Amino acid sequence: MKIGLSCTVWAAGERAGHLDGIGTHSRALWDGLDQTIQGSGSDIQLEPCACGRDLPSMACGTPKQLAVRYPVHALLSGILKLPLPNSRAIARDIDLFHATDHHIPRIHGVPTVATIMDLIPMLHPEWIKNDLRSLKSWLFATAIRKADHIITISEYSKQDMVEHLKIAPERISVTPLGVEPIYFERIEAEQRRAVLDKHGLQPGFFLFVGTLQPRKNLLRVLQAFQQLPDTVRKAHPLVIVGRDGWNNEELLPQLHALEQKGEGRWLSYLPQSDVLALLQSASALVFASLYEGFGLPVIEAFAAQCPVIASNSTSVPEVSGNAAWPVDPYSVESISAAMQDVLDQSTLREEKIQLGLARAHHYNWNECARQTLDVYRKVLKNG
Repeated sequence: MKIGLSCTVWAAGERAGHLDGIGTHSRALWDGLDQTIQGSGSDIQLEPCACGRDLPSMACGTPKQLAVRYPVHALLSGILKLPLPNSRAIARDIDLFHATDHHIPRIHGVPTVATIMDLIPMLHPEWIKNDLRSLKSWLFATAIRKADHIITISEYSKQDMVEHLKIAPERISVTPLGVEPIYFERIEAEQRRAVLDKHGLQPGFFLFVGTLQPRKNLLRVLQAFQQLPDTVRKAHPLVIVGRDGWNNEELLPQLHALEQKGEGRWLSYLPQSDVLALLQSASALVFASLYEGFGLPVIEAFAAQCPVIASNSTSVPEVSGNAAWPVDPYSVESISAAMQDVLDQSTLREEKIQLGLARAHHYNWNECARQTLDVYRKVLKNG
């Protein structure tokens, strides 16, 4: 059995020098599948596939080219229901195609499994980039419906698909994400100190990690932080790690003002090693996202033994359980109160750190890979 695994977003991230959440998922899933297959002696083979020109050599090898430009194929597939031009040649090489990154091609004669993290492009188009929102949302929904089977990452996302896309529940499997083992490793104090010195920080800051975009709710986090007493803001500044995304006209001046007052830092993109050091030095990760299909930063913070303030909505409670400080992401007062509580309640803080660490151990990529392989077998058996 030969599985074509989509690596389009992963390949684009390799060329750009950094991976986003979907690219990281594709890479981690590939690694987990490869390890699981090798360990079991299975006859399953993986074939990396991607759209784009001059595809890079990656850990999975150089991907087989599906199309030069996926948006062109998405239009032809969505409107005219045309398969990839090289569809028949691809069908001779693979038995099943897994679209891991929301790039779901139409391949004649090949069943398709699609991993869909969430329905944000459909349910909240106001949170995505402004260009061609309506068309993108329609193409996204059309592509999902044509998949033979869907993998999603939380029960919450599954229910969204059943409710809004009217997809039969038996066509959807839930395979939660995993935590990379490196997040569990403790960094030597000297190494952490070197990272903090590099960025002009002292331990005990509040940490925000994520692309700067409306859904991540950084504006309300900033407002909540401003409600803390002056002495707290000076002693526990707000550190933001994330690239500038979109629709941040109101946000960016506030970030610059935060830095000018000496109450925080915006560090943009950082390598994983630096983020790990920050997680192990922070008073808490503040994750007040308005909508998540899973919320991987919560689990990663748990693994790093960093306290977490997390949204009480969408999929996040499913992931965080009772190990985080739950907050209403639409309430500045709720977020601010939790930030103060993390500092004041040392005993509860330690209890939640241990609860979070135990919870993180339940999420690993090998288990995600095992469940994914079960989906492949099910689809091929029923096909």
